[in-house]
Amino acid sequence: MIKALIIDDEQHCIDRLASLLMPSHEKMVEIIGTAQSVEEGIKAIALLDPDLIFLDVQINDKTGFDLLRSLPEVNFDIIFTTAYEKFAIQAIKFSAIDYLLKPIDEEDLNVALLKLSNEKSKKITSEKIDLLLHNTHKRNDTIKKIIVPTISGFEFLEIANIVRCQSEINYTTIYLNDKQKLVVAKTLKEFEELLSDYSFFRVHNSHLINLAFIKSYNKGKGGSVKLSDGTEIEVSSRRKDEFLKKVATL
Repeated sequence: MIKALIIDDEQHCIDRLASLLMPSHEKMVEIIGTAQSVEEGIKAIALLDPDLIFLDVQINDKTGFDLLRSLPEVNFDIIFTTAYEKFAIQAIKFSAIDYLLKPIDEEDLNVALLKLSNEKSKKITSEKIDLLLHNTHKRNDTIKKIIVPTISGFEFLEIANIVRCQSEINYTTIYLNDKQKLVVAKTLKEFEELLSDYSFFRVHNSHLINLAFIKSYNKGKGGSVKLSDGTEIEVSSRRKDEFLKKVATL
C-alpha cells in the first residue's frame, strides 16, 4: 500500500484527485492526509511520513518547488499536479519527474501510478529533485541540465553540451561535444518538445541539431549543415525556410 499525501490549495482539486484514487486504486494507494499551503504541507510530511506526494506547482503565493527547498531531504516519490504553466512543466520534464495536468484525467493518473510502481529508487528520486531545483532556481539561468534514461540507468547532461540528436525509431541517439554518444529510450519528438526553446532545431525527420554547433551551411534544394564535430546533415526542403529564419535570429 502506498501512503499518499495531497498538497493543493484548492479543495475541489483535492476532492477530484481523491475521488479518482478511491474506486480503482483503493488496494494500491491510501490517502493519509491533505494540506492546502506550503507550511501545512511541510508539517504533514514530517508527521505522516508519506511514500508519495501529489504536489501542486502553484500553492497560494508559493510553489511546490519552495516546499521541496524547505525540506532537509526528499525520501518520497512525487507526482506534480498543475494547470498548464510552460516554465514549470518544462523544468519538471527536464528532471524526468511525472506530472498531471488539471483537470486530472483518470487514464493519465493510472499511467503515472503504473510508472511509479515500476521505478522504486529513492536515490534516483533525490537526484531528480536536485536537478529540478537547480533548473528552477533562476528562470534566466543559461546553464540548464536534463536527465535522460539510458539502458544502464540515468545520465545528467548539460543542454549546452548536446550537439545533435538522431532518431532510431523509438529510441534517440544523443551526440555530445566530448565525442560521447548515448542511446535513450525516448523518441526524437520528445526531445524536440523539450529542447526547441534552447536553440535546437529539427532540420530533418531524423535529426535535431543544436544551432550553436553549426559550422557552415551549404545551399541546395534544402541544403545541408556541417556541425563542429564534422557531421554533415541534410536540411529537409520543407524545413529550409524556417531553419534559415531561425539561424538569422541567433
